[in-house]
Parts: sequence; C-alpha cells; structure tokens
Amino acid sequence: MYEALEACAADFNDLPKIITDASKVKTIRSALDATARRIAEDTGETEVDRDSLAKLYRGLLAASRIVAQLHEKRSTG
Repeated sequence: MYEALEACAADFNDLPKIITDASKVKTIRSALDATARRIAEDTGETEVDRDSLAKLYRGLLAASRIVAQLHEKRSTG
C-alpha cells in the first residue's frame, strides 16, 4: 500500500533542499496521491480500521497540498 511513498523516502528526507525542483515535487505529490487512492480503495475490517484509513487518506491529501504550496512559495519568491 505504501510502496510509492517508500520509493521517494529519500526525497522526503531532503524536502527542504528539493522543494524548488518541479520534477521531484511532482514525484512526491504523485506518490502521496497514489497512496491516498490505494487507502481509499481499502474497505477496512472494522469501524476503527475505516476511521483510521479515512484519517490517513485525508492526511495524505493534505500533505500533497502542503508540498505543492511550499513548492509554489519557494519557487516564486
């Protein structure tokens, strides 16, 4: 489920250094979005599981938006 995020783990660790690199930001955002989609497809076995998955989903989408905003802010000024 988290393979896409694991593939760009080094970029997450270097986020302050690579935030102006549009291609790396696109890769990170794609990984966050892909993982969110995979989580959305998981039905969860219990109500607690479903609640946790929903929180992860919203958190990953928020993280993607934050990365985009940081990229825009650092790239434009």
